Amino acid sequence: MPDSSGQIRKIPPFTRTVVGAVIGTTLPVILQILSLYPLVFIPAKVVNQLELWRLVAPFLFGGSGLPLVFNLIMLFRSLKDLEESHFQGRLADMTWAFVLMCGTIIGLNTPLRTPILFNPFMMAVIHLWGQTNPTNNVSLYGLITVPAPYFSFALLGVDLLNGGPRAMLVSFTGMVAAHAYHWLSVVYPRQHPSARPFSALSPPQVLINLLGNGPSVPSSFSAPSAASGAPSTYRTSFGTAFRPASAGGQRLGGGGGESPAGSATGTSSATAAAGRARAEPQQAQHRWGRGNRLGGEGW
Repeated sequence: MPDSSGQIRKIPPFTRTVVGAVIGTTLPVILQILSLYPLVFIPAKVVNQLELWRLVAPFLFGGSGLPLVFNLIMLFRSLKDLEESHFQGRLADMTWAFVLMCGTIIGLNTPLRTPILFNPFMMAVIHLWGQTNPTNNVSLYGLITVPAPYFSFALLGVDLLNGGPRAMLVSFTGMVAAHAYHWLSVVYPRQHPSARPFSALSPPQVLINLLGNGPSVPSSFSAPSAASGAPSTYRTSFGTAFRPASAGGQRLGGGGGESPAGSATGTSSATAAAGRARAEPQQAQHRWGRGNRLGGEGW
């Protein structure tokens, strides 16, 4: 018999932790073992009664029924691809990125009084995946093919049809959070190669010490070492990339994702081949579609 624990360990750590937490939080509510009320985001209880778990739990309830199945598939595939390409070898960076995005989602949804934040979290994951895979296509319900960067916009349309303007607005907050992170970490550095990375994007040292961030890479957003004399940026076939503070660097994700960190070595033929591969559109190897988005209204 196959070793199931070994198969689970093959899943990247951030992906298996988040997906496992969603399953572990959602199933007890569906089975009526746990009440949904302790998972609801209530700012007054966070501030006045220090119920700090309400800053995390609202992101982990995925609803029920067929939409839950679709959401789990999308969540798993998107996170896994991000972890193996865009954030390859940078677990601390990926963790901190989603801390920042979830903090933005909380800030945007506090005035909206959104009780469950799984939908905007899903939208943040999908939008970030789409922006880091600009040449991929996604089949929506097997009916239409959408370029990956616009897939999240198509899902906003689905939310509008299923849940109305409020459901679309709530999901849109996740898109805003992901787009802001991607612009600050990828787009802006490419447009301004001489600018220093935003310090807020670099995870705290305690998180780097706890999770690691790749061999000899303190953070992809670290400033270059003054003693090394190495330039802070260099050109690749993918655009301008930031050089990590330590020597050696870290290679760009191979799964079609963009990354602000990259390898300073490599042959010109390999670079040209990578450039040709990026230029050719790819069809995503999965079909995504969701039913009704749950968790936004009526709780």
